[in-house]
Amino acid sequence: RGVFMSMRPKSVLLLVFAIGLGSTALVQVKLQRSEGIRYASGGIGEGERDELVLVLPDYNLKLVAAAKGTGAFLADVKLTALDARGTKVLETTLDGPWFVARFPPGRYELQLAHGGATQKRTVTIPAQGRRVEYVYWADAGATTLKSMEQTEKPAPGAPK
Repeated sequence: RGVFMSMRPKSVLLLVFAIGLGSTALVQVKLQRSEGIRYASGGIGEGERDELVLVLPDYNLKLVAAAKGTGAFLADVKLTALDARGTKVLETTLDGPWFVARFPPGRYELQLAHGGATQKRTVTIPAQGRRVEYVYWADAGATTLKSMEQTEKPAPGAPK
């Protein structure tokens, strides 16, 4: 019997869906590697967030950067990760509010900088599962999705 004949209908549907997404799913989000650590960032739009959700099972750290109070997503956060010995193992700038990475299990210090403010977090990356961190900054320039929708609407009386 063929591969598809031995699969349940739901599995075939999921496989076809995944193949369909596979041709476009990773077009926007760039999967990267540095010092043996695989990572990706993005999430500016719904499509990028969907792509990151698809690859999330392969990663054991997820960071989300947002503005305090509004929850507006932030990008351009500088990230430096140090291992337990203080050795720099990763340095990057987030392309969007979501960051996922595959670290070897252990303790790390994450140094995150945005808008002139730096935060430090000590995280333990588990051997199984995932560590999730939400990092917030006061950012008066951040725009919420709701306020972006409001600014995109034409003014009353304006031509459509």
